[in-house]
Amino acid sequence: MRWFVVVALSGLVAFGNFAAAQSGSASVEALQAEIARLKEQLAKLEAQLSELQKQQKAAEKVTHRFEPITLRGYIQMRYERDSSRPTDESNLTTGRAKDNFRLRRVRFDVRGTPLKGILYRLQVDAAETDVALRDAYLELRAGDGFFTFGHFKVPLLEEVLESSSVRLTPERARVSTALFPGERDRGITYTLRKQGLPEITLGLFSGTRSSQTQDSLTSRKSWLIRIVQPLDKESKLGRIWVGRMDGVGRRDFGAPLGIANFDRERTVIGLLLTPISGLTLRAEWVDGKDAGNASNPTVKVRGWYALLGYKLPDQPITIYAKHDQYDPNRGVAGNTFRRNALGIQYDLNKMTRLNLTWEREKNPSATRWTLQTQVSY
Repeated sequence: MRWFVVVALSGLVAFGNFAAAQSGSASVEALQAEIARLKEQLAKLEAQLSELQKQQKAAEKVTHRFEPITLRGYIQMRYERDSSRPTDESNLTTGRAKDNFRLRRVRFDVRGTPLKGILYRLQVDAAETDVALRDAYLELRAGDGFFTFGHFKVPLLEEVLESSSVRLTPERARVSTALFPGERDRGITYTLRKQGLPEITLGLFSGTRSSQTQDSLTSRKSWLIRIVQPLDKESKLGRIWVGRMDGVGRRDFGAPLGIANFDRERTVIGLLLTPISGLTLRAEWVDGKDAGNASNPTVKVRGWYALLGYKLPDQPITIYAKHDQYDPNRGVAGNTFRRNALGIQYDLNKMTRLNLTWEREKNPSATRWTLQTQVSY
C-alpha cells in the first residue's frame, strides 16, 4: 500500500511540474507580446515628441522677435457735472454740456528694448475723434545716465512727469496745463543718476509746432536744467528739486502784431514729503514769463499747487485734497485762477480704480463733480 501512495504522489508532482512548465511558457509569450506593444507605442510617442520639438523651436523664433516689445495702457471713463457749462453745448465737435459721459483717455503704450541699454517708446491716445501722438522717443543709456531724444514730457515739473494713470485729481494744476500744454515737447535731454550725487537733467527743445505751443521747429529753442536732491539716502522721506527753462517762443497774436516772438521762461521749486506711511505731501511753485497779447507779447506769470494724499491703513482707499492757483498776467489785478479739490479713490484691484472728486473754481467760477473709472492693461 505504501508503494501505491508513493507512486501516486510522484505522479502528482510530475503533473504539477508539467502544468507549471506549460503556464510559465504562456506567461513569457504574453510578456513578450506586451513588451512589443509598448515598444510600438514608445516609437509613436517619440515621433510625436520630435514633431512637437520642431513646432516649439519655430514658435521660439517668432517669440524671440517680439520678446523685447511690451504693450500696455489704460482707459479712463468719466461722468462729469460742470456748473459753468450750459445744459446743451452748441459746439458738437469739441464742446461738452453740463452733464457728460465721456472717455477722457484711451492710451496705447508700446515699448521695446531691441538692445541692452536702449529703449524706444510710442504712445498714442484714441479718446477723441482723432488719434493723437503722446510719446515717440528713444532712450539710450550712457555711463551713469541716459539720453532721451524725440517727443516726450518736459522734465521740469513733477506733476508734468507724473502719469495721468496714477494722478489723484482729474486734471493737472492750471499752472501745469498753461505753461506746459500737452506736457510734451521735442528735443533731447541727458539725465545723470549717480549714487551719492543729486539727479541732474540738461535739455534742449525746439517746440512741438502745434496749436498748443506754436513754437518753431527750426530757429526757436529752449534750454532746461533740473536738479533733484533726496532728503535722505534711500529717498524714503522725500526729495526737493529746482529747475529752470528759458528760451523764445513764437505765436500768432492776431492783428495788428501777427506772428511774433515771446519769452518762454519758467523757474520751478518743488517739494515731496512722505513723513509717515501712506501720507504724501507735494507742492510746486512756478515763476516765469509766457505769451500775452498783441499789445504785450510777453507777460510775467506765476502759479503753484499743493497736494495732500493719505492712504488708509490696510484699506484700498485714498483720500486727497488739492489747492492750485495761476496768475496768467501779474501786471493785471484780480485775474488769478484758483481751485480747491477734495476726493476719494477706491482701488478695486491693481488694474481698476474709482475716483470721485469735487472741485470749486474761481476766475471763472465753477463747481465740478467728476466720477472716473480707470482700467489698466
